Amino acid sequence: MFILKKLITYSILPPGIFILLLLIGAIILRKRLRVFLFSMAALLYIFSIGPTKNLFLRPLENVYKIPSVNSVINYDAYVVLGGGVYDNVPDIDGKGFPGEDGLPRIICAFRLFQLHKKPIIYSGGNVGDRLPESEVAQRLLLSLGVDARYIIPEGKSKDTFENARYIKELAEKHKISKIVLITNAYHMKRSKMLFDKHFKEILPFPAGYKISDIKYDIYSYMPSAKNILDISTALKEYLGILFYKITL
Repeated sequence: MFILKKLITYSILPPGIFILLLLIGAIILRKRLRVFLFSMAALLYIFSIGPTKNLFLRPLENVYKIPSVNSVINYDAYVVLGGGVYDNVPDIDGKGFPGEDGLPRIICAFRLFQLHKKPIIYSGGNVGDRLPESEVAQRLLLSLGVDARYIIPEGKSKDTFENARYIKELAEKHKISKIVLITNAYHMKRSKMLFDKHFKEILPFPAGYKISDIKYDIYSYMPSAKNILDISTALKEYLGILFYKITL
């Protein structure tokens, strides 16, 4: 019954419903449209299942492993890259909350801070009139008990390129030369490329993994919009890496 319920759910929610409609169209419409509709259904299905998502993300997430927590001792500060924010949503102590990618980065920095207290530089500005990510992150860290003296917000940057640039300026101001770089595992390769231009000693500390080594089961092959989104995220990283390899 549980499996049947899941199958029905995945069939009526996007992208499952669109795959189903394409297949129905391929059956009832003219023959010369069948190949096209079947092909579209197959492509949509392939790009919405777990194994395909993992195929795109694994090369990015496997570049750097999580180091020992004690390896941070010889570094000067934790550098946390902004990962999006739910702007103006209600929270316990204000407005705004870190996004799906931003939250694991903050939690990772907080857990390391609990073991080895060092300054936390959070880098994330705003787009348009939105609340800067750094303000949201700072409020969360304060509510978790981090002393304000340890938090260094950077609220001007709008992308990873600017993260590296503005953090370098802050690091020089605070006499920080060796950093622990914290961002999502899929985002670390591109981030490290950019920060290598400004820092000689960087310890990559990936967080927020999107894939795991569990064996595939029937649910891995159910179409999901989240898988499509993750593949899109991976493609963005590959394009960014290519762009910076050409331009830097």
